[in-house]
Amino acid sequence: MRRRAFIIIAAFVVAFVAGGAAAYAQTTNADIGFPFVAGGKDLAPGKYSVEVTAAGQVSLTGPDRSRILLPIVTMLGRHDRDADPEFVFDKVGGKLLLSEVWMPGRDGCLLLTTKESHDHVVMGGSNPKK
Repeated sequence: MRRRAFIIIAAFVVAFVAGGAAAYAQTTNADIGFPFVAGGKDLAPGKYSVEVTAAGQVSLTGPDRSRILLPIVTMLGRHDRDADPEFVFDKVGGKLLLSEVWMPGRDGCLLLTTKESHDHVVMGGSNPKK
């Protein structure tokens, strides 16, 4: 009887965790029209699939089907009600480094902390600027 109760409880726990992970994960597509750097890798312009995973990472899948997992440094508080995805790049030494990902209706994900002076290039969102 104990074993059966343990199995039922374990099944509920697994279902709860899996359900929570599925509710947190969110995917969007982005057409990035310029070369950029993500996770220390130079990437070509193209269509990318971007997913914020329940494991606390951002998954970036490129046009060549290669996948990069980027750890989230911290979450950034949402400052608007933007329904469009937004990507922020730090411009350093002529290169654009992916630093933030904002999914629709969610807090942002900080992926990179650039210490030196830099400009931002914002792609998407309601108020993009270059």
